[in-house]
Amino acid sequence: GWAGEGLGSGGKSRHVCHAAARLEMGSLWEEFNRLGTEMIVTKAGRRMFPTFQVKLSGLDPLADYVLLMDFIPLDDKRYRYAFHSSSWLAAGRADPAAPGRVHFHPDSPAKGAQWMRQIVSFDKLKLTNNLLDDNGHV
Repeated sequence: GWAGEGLGSGGKSRHVCHAAARLEMGSLWEEFNRLGTEMIVTKAGRRMFPTFQVKLSGLDPLADYVLLMDFIPLDDKRYRYAFHSSSWLAAGRADPAAPGRVHFHPDSPAKGAQWMRQIVSFDKLKLTNNLLDDNGHV
């Protein structure tokens, strides 16, 4: 087809131009953020807590969608945890960003109707601090 075929508002595909995601358990995420809670990843294959869950809406019920999760750095600093003050401290510049790794939701691809029918949970997502991990961990 043509390069612009199927484009809706703002140049986005008509299949995603009305898509929206609402974070589930938002109050728990907000409380963790307020307390400054951070997850320390010290071993390969640690599951994220709280689990990332969203309720999707505005998808084309008959279109196929692939959902994936990606992580990007918030800033260019390296942090260390200071146990004596129970806080995170900036400890210099971060390493150069590693090539991105994404986690594909195991139900992908699926129709929009399936994604919107229930809460989408990334509970199988596992994190690692090993840049050379080849087990599919992010």
